[in-house]
Amino acid sequence: MKKKVLIIGNTATEYALAKYFSKDYEVFVASGSELIKDFATCVDIRDTSVNELLEFALENAIDLTIPVSQEALKANIAEIFSNNGLEIFAPSKNAARLVFDKTLAKKTLYKLHIPTPRFGIFEKQNMVADYIKNLKQPYVIKTNAPQSAVILNQTMNPRAILDSLFAEKNQKVLIEDYIWGTPFVFYTITDGFKALPIGSSIIHKHSLEGEGGQLTTGMGASTPNYKLSLDDELYLLDKAVYPTLELLQQEGNPYLGILGINGILTTDGMIYVLGFESFMQDSDCYAILKTIDENIYDLMNSCIIGSFSDETNCIRLKEQYSVSVTLHSKNRENNSTIEGYDNLDSETDIVFYNNVTKNKYLEYLTSYGPNMILTSTAATLAGARKKVYEEVCELNFNGIFYRKDI
Repeated sequence: MKKKVLIIGNTATEYALAKYFSKDYEVFVASGSELIKDFATCVDIRDTSVNELLEFALENAIDLTIPVSQEALKANIAEIFSNNGLEIFAPSKNAARLVFDKTLAKKTLYKLHIPTPRFGIFEKQNMVADYIKNLKQPYVIKTNAPQSAVILNQTMNPRAILDSLFAEKNQKVLIEDYIWGTPFVFYTITDGFKALPIGSSIIHKHSLEGEGGQLTTGMGASTPNYKLSLDDELYLLDKAVYPTLELLQQEGNPYLGILGINGILTTDGMIYVLGFESFMQDSDCYAILKTIDENIYDLMNSCIIGSFSDETNCIRLKEQYSVSVTLHSKNRENNSTIEGYDNLDSETDIVFYNNVTKNKYLEYLTSYGPNMILTSTAATLAGARKKVYEEVCELNFNGIFYRKDI
């Protein structure tokens, strides 16, 4: 009998995770999406309804729960499930604060002397205005709201943006210097005490070629990050990952799960850490999963039951490159048919966002915003890039938009 996995959330990351696990396990996704039903069972329970999720997991004898949703983490799902005897691969609410509280993350980086761009944290608008008067552009404005980062340049009026941000009560605003370089995410898996690398990626979040335009949820990614050397990875483990884990241990909040280091590698080899990630992102999740040459279920399970530190000394990674391209729709009228889908190579990995649907003819219909991610793998980065763009060119729909330089 197949073991049962419950995945919580409904973004492209959860789609990728469910698709990956469905090959060997019986997968349930709460709340999932229409297209996830092709290979997993969707559960009509919100990610914040922890008691209902707990009841479902107990009644259905779920073997492993993986909450990707930050809202579920904030609802302390990890501790509640664990206290009821269920195996759950996720950090506790208090440990995960480091991920979804950007101001806490910056304070932690500063406290641990981890290199990070110069920043200021403000609760009053007039103090922000004074701070940015002589600030060199571009710079970044962030809040704790998801995808709130905005790059301020000479063409933009910061007053209107600040008015909008401070319209929400109890809103803290983070101002951060913009660092030029290659953005990266360095992922580790940890039981709270030992951490091992599971891959790295270059995630392209700028909307335009050449890293121009504003920040998005992700326009594409390449993995592994060929610019991040082994010495760089060892540096991140020694100077960022382990000091962070040790601090959380001392505070009584050991971090169990995926801990990603979100950073910038400059042209002169400097590394700046921007913050943390609690799981792989939409753009790179499937590529990272395919890179890991281990049983991921067993890895997660070993972290939970306490055998990770004793049994595992390194994570085997495949010697291959993957490139992922995200296809967006600028068509606000939605419901445009995705043409050319049947022409795609069977080896191309496809991940859908939850706003894509099927009509009665089983055709895929788009919605405004990100719709799908295509990933191709090859022995070289150039080969993977060539393959994925050949596949992208097979597709067409109203308002199609994607970056051509991933």
